[in-house]
Amino acid sequence: MKVNKWTILACVAVAIVSIIVLLILEKYMPNTNGCSIIQNILLGLFTGAIISCVTTIVGYIYAKQVLIEKASNNIKSLYINMVVHSKRIGNVLEKIYSTTSLEYLPFSDISGLSQLNINFLNNMELGLFSPIQKNSKLAEVYIKLIEFQPVVYNIKNISMDLETMVLQYTYQSLQIQNMQLKGEQPNPIDLQNLDAFKNLINIRTAKLHEHTTDRMMQLDRIAKEFFDCKVEKQSWEEIKSELLLQVESIVTQ
Repeated sequence: MKVNKWTILACVAVAIVSIIVLLILEKYMPNTNGCSIIQNILLGLFTGAIISCVTTIVGYIYAKQVLIEKASNNIKSLYINMVVHSKRIGNVLEKIYSTTSLEYLPFSDISGLSQLNINFLNNMELGLFSPIQKNSKLAEVYIKLIEFQPVVYNIKNISMDLETMVLQYTYQSLQIQNMQLKGEQPNPIDLQNLDAFKNLINIRTAKLHEHTTDRMMQLDRIAKEFFDCKVEKQSWEEIKSELLLQVESIVTQ
């Protein structure tokens, strides 16, 4: 789109300059020797610029539509994934205190879902979108989507850190279990530290759940603005209701 946009502007500039020079020659240098040759050259430039401009505009519109369609599909996928992500974290949060073995909880799934958020956002190819009217509503939506990128990377980092903490907890827990199997008495301080570490994991999981849910609601608002901007306007609420049905089928599997 960027190449098409600058080509359009260049063609328009050439066409304007050509027609202005043609009018000046026609007014102040009519029937002058050599003037007709220059006029023919300028007329050729003007005609070529107009044809190139029209062709490029068609290409620009097509490229824009392709990018918008990519964004449309991936916003839906991103929304589904973020809702599933939030629900999975919530389900894990409910089970942390009632289980003694955190390795059986799907923290790796939580980390994997956070990576999918990044994939869906990258698939939109936001950097290729280059509107001619930079203050349009659609351009503002794209800016919000670009600003949303650090959000999903942050969620990914937190999810990975949480998975690492669970692995560390599991390792320490297994060490204590091995001592007990050998008939050795674990150090009470080690048991207290392990319990404190589990409590920290619980707190971090709760914060991740809150953060992910808040960002999911932020994406909800961006998606509504996006679909309101499309030429063939679609109701985001109707789209969302269908996406939530897909979410339910995923989380119940």
